[in-house]
Amino acid sequence: MKTTAASFISIMIISLLMSCSPVAEKKAESDFQRVESLVTSHELSNAMQLLDSMMVWNKDNYGVVGKALKRKNAIALDYHKGVIQMSGDRINVLDPQVMVLSKGFIFKPGEAGRPGSYEHKRQTVESSWNRTFLKIVLNENGDAWMVSHYYGKEWIDHTSLRIYDDKNYILTDTIGLGHEWNRKVEDLGDRWETVEFRDGSDAGALAFIHDNYRKSIKVKFTGKTFQYIVLENYDKEAIKNGWELAQVLKERYGLRETIELHQAELRKLQ
Repeated sequence: MKTTAASFISIMIISLLMSCSPVAEKKAESDFQRVESLVTSHELSNAMQLLDSMMVWNKDNYGVVGKALKRKNAIALDYHKGVIQMSGDRINVLDPQVMVLSKGFIFKPGEAGRPGSYEHKRQTVESSWNRTFLKIVLNENGDAWMVSHYYGKEWIDHTSLRIYDDKNYILTDTIGLGHEWNRKVEDLGDRWETVEFRDGSDAGALAFIHDNYRKSIKVKFTGKTFQYIVLENYDKEAIKNGWELAQVLKERYGLRETIELHQAELRKLQ
């Protein structure tokens, strides 16, 4: 135990001497100069990151750590205000884009704190109950997922899709029968199967349709039997526009979260 304690004390002394060495002091001085240069050029985020790093690099040099912490607190107010301002300015640019891209969609507010959702007017249950097609659904946070709708007189029990053009194809994940995302309804001899491909289980199908919407895109509904369709132009357009809307909504949602985070930090400082 004595040997272990002595070794530990030796290591601590060596670390302390190294942290206070002329080389370490010179490096810290150079880093502080770099911080001031960043502040002068209004690169406050980079200045804050460098100060954080300095406190780690010089953790045993209380003088450097204290100076770095004091400098960080001095610029923190302007830093958080700047991030909030830039994020708000960007949201002001995105809002008109949301208005344009969402024109063809119906927005349904969410319940109990959940985000509202967008559904294309040409792909609602009322307008498309008697056809087989693919649709896009997205929420106001920018999460988007694909839904396959089968309508017919016989069950095909489909669990996955093959989406393809003349050269390329996408195979979705399999959503098994009985899964909460795989539902079936029957009424007076009519049969409907609906499969939701959430959380990336579309395997990039939405992006594929977006990128190739001008081409003839075919879909194979794969289950106990098969069903083939060619996507209608208005379905391809709906998916394309919905995909683009989702990207803008996702960015806006991220910016709003950033604003809330930095507003909380401002409240701590004030």
